[in-house]
Amino acid sequence: MSPESFDAEALKAIRQLLVKLSLQTQPADLNEAQRESVREALLWLNKNSEYQTIGICADDLAGATAALKGYVAALSQPIQVDIPEQAGAVFLKFNTLKNAWYVDGYSGESRGVLVTYHTSEPEEDDVNGTYGPFPLTLFD
Repeated sequence: MSPESFDAEALKAIRQLLVKLSLQTQPADLNEAQRESVREALLWLNKNSEYQTIGICADDLAGATAALKGYVAALSQPIQVDIPEQAGAVFLKFNTLKNAWYVDGYSGESRGVLVTYHTSEPEEDDVNGTYGPFPLTLFD
């Protein structure tokens, strides 16, 4: 990770935006300008992190898988996942470092995507954090 990519002021503004959205249990209803701001913020954190974990709560596996592919393609690289069918609402978790997934049934009310950023760089420790829930379709 290059030191010039890290900007403490940008990080502060990004965290303020994302933390405000992260105080909800459902994704905020964002207009297109807000969606673009959130995408830019997530991509900036992505550039300054080593890897991400993505947690998705969705009404069904198809919706979770579509969201996963959109987020991972934007944050990491396109993936192919072969997840066995599962009926009902699901929680799907994906680790971009290991390209590993986990899926289970989900009985909670929340829907959306949580993104956790990970870095081991001490000066960039504030990049570490979990944000969301964001709309399933944010990166469609």
